[in-house]
Amino acid sequence: MQQVFDYDDDYSTEYRIRFNQAVAESRNLGFTRDPFVSEASTVGGDVLKTVSMLLGQFSGHLDMTCPGYWGNSCQTLSTNIFAFLNVQGIPAEIVIGNVIINGTDEFDTTPELIREEVTGTRPAEGPQSIHAWISVGDDTIIDAALPPRLAKYYGAPPNFNDMILIGRASEFSVRHRLRYQPMVVGTEFFAKTNPPDPMELLSAWKRRGKL
Repeated sequence: MQQVFDYDDDYSTEYRIRFNQAVAESRNLGFTRDPFVSEASTVGGDVLKTVSMLLGQFSGHLDMTCPGYWGNSCQTLSTNIFAFLNVQGIPAEIVIGNVIINGTDEFDTTPELIREEVTGTRPAEGPQSIHAWISVGDDTIIDAALPPRLAKYYGAPPNFNDMILIGRASEFSVRHRLRYQPMVVGTEFFAKTNPPDPMELLSAWKRRGKL
């Protein structure tokens, strides 16, 4: 489905509203864990610089965990980045939803489909029609799985195959014509619909005291 947007407007404001609604929807679905982050917090550029530096160091682990093409591995990538950042003392949370790429609905995800996944009213056939990324609060987005899709299907430069998107909703809207649409927030989505629970990885890494 093709959609038309003004990609130069302040999408961060809408993203924060959607994030807040996604947290409320998560509670409506019975998620009991409080999110580690909030759209109401202020995340400075220094935090994103630190995240970029840390993920640069962590990229080798991601390559080993998810060898080859990353474009279909948003759950594995987001789970590992979520656990890694939290172990490093940077609160981070998994966000589930959809992405509009230059007007194209990339994942055909709707709140209704996500509700059906969680409640089990939708048959579990094939891959989940969702996308997952990471937020460290505010309007921030961290996404390792989407860049290779942009290179493979949307003509992005080859270096996108080795890129992790780290930035803000408005920045991605203007620069890459991407509109991220949060629909639920939290690790419980994967715990309930497609285990393992990302909290298990976080707990294991905390016990090891490294990464």
